Amino acid sequence: MSSEISRNTLFGAIILTAIIVGGIVGGAFYYFGNDNNPENANVVSIYHWWTSGGEKAAIDALVSVFSDQYPDIAVQQTTVSGGAGYNFLSVIKTLVLAGEAPDAFQLHAGYEGQPYYDADVLEAIDYIWTDQLKAAIPDVIEDMMKFGDHYYLVPVNIHRSNVLWYNLDMLTSAGVDPATDLGTMADFLTALEAVKTDCSCQPLSMGETWTAAHLFEQIMASRGIQVYQDWINGEITDATNADLVGALNTFVDLMDYINTDSATLSWDDATGELISGNAAFNIMGDWANGEFSLAGKVYDTDYGTVPVPGTDGMYGLVMDSFQHPKDVAHPQNSDKWLEVVASKAGQDAFNPLKGSIPARNDADLTKYGDYQQGAIQDFKNAVYLFPSVVHGSGAPEAFKVELSNIISQFVTDKNVQSAAQAIVAAVTDNLDYYVKTWNLMST
Repeated sequence: MSSEISRNTLFGAIILTAIIVGGIVGGAFYYFGNDNNPENANVVSIYHWWTSGGEKAAIDALVSVFSDQYPDIAVQQTTVSGGAGYNFLSVIKTLVLAGEAPDAFQLHAGYEGQPYYDADVLEAIDYIWTDQLKAAIPDVIEDMMKFGDHYYLVPVNIHRSNVLWYNLDMLTSAGVDPATDLGTMADFLTALEAVKTDCSCQPLSMGETWTAAHLFEQIMASRGIQVYQDWINGEITDATNADLVGALNTFVDLMDYINTDSATLSWDDATGELISGNAAFNIMGDWANGEFSLAGKVYDTDYGTVPVPGTDGMYGLVMDSFQHPKDVAHPQNSDKWLEVVASKAGQDAFNPLKGSIPARNDADLTKYGDYQQGAIQDFKNAVYLFPSVVHGSGAPEAFKVELSNIISQFVTDKNVQSAAQAIVAAVTDNLDYYVKTWNLMST
């Protein structure tokens, strides 16, 4: 991924964001920067946004692997709540630009790391990417860990974004067969009506702002891989574009079946609606699987999945990664953390609990549940792989943020023309930041 943007331009943009949110983390500067504190003598400090039950279990398992290998190094975890990292990114930018970055922090692979690369605040970590690691990571994933000609990230997982989760009892009661009745968006709307009639409920659960944007992204993917590719390459710049307008109209149709309190629910609350039997469907990435597992639910007995209608054969990519910021307090420990994150042992501890599949191709598959076994096979057999916009990989961060705000307003007013115009304006306003041309048809 080559950059054609002035580093000074992006650095200035990040500084503006840092000024806005600086008050949030001012007290953290001393904590991370004071090496005279004996408690910080041999630690590795990490930042992440994994706070739900399944997420916490997963990161704690990864930390346990690190502690087993390096028992003399304490792991200091700092979390910033808020799904998909929207709150987190504002906080971490402030720390990084103040020269007080933790030893490593969570990032989605792809565009989300671009501002840090352009601001020259990340260390190249080619030395972490040994021949053995390269051999274990699929090429498409490896490529997203690089900026320019160097590696800056290591992946811990591969999440799938285009998953439709369902409560099997509710579908059975409504006479909906997930194997045959959920192939297209038209099929899905018919199934939603059947379930709504049977349960007298709103059958499709949705949560806070970013989960609505996630739903819109999946609808765009359901329009076809060529449409999605054009969208993330910044090539849909006409507000009357039939696929853009069609996607928004589909969203309006779906809102007849979505809970009216969505703005008050976190993503895991929305997933919990299926677990409790208050809703039958949820479109969410497969981090949701950790919540079902934590609740003791059995795959293909209590709940199940199919690809988002219209995306069969497609695999939406959301990849969590870590990196080595420049001038951190504990550089050697940062490298050790990255090595564990990228290791077979680390990934086989983390991913079975997180709901994701390992980024490595040499994982111990016996450690993974039924959902993940199927997801691993789907990844291998996927006709097309597509990077998520909402989760930081597929399009510039500025566009991602604007899209979230646009869809939030759209959920309220259902104004298709206004939303289409706003989405197109967000693309054209940020065209200079589209520095990668995706060729999804070749995957």
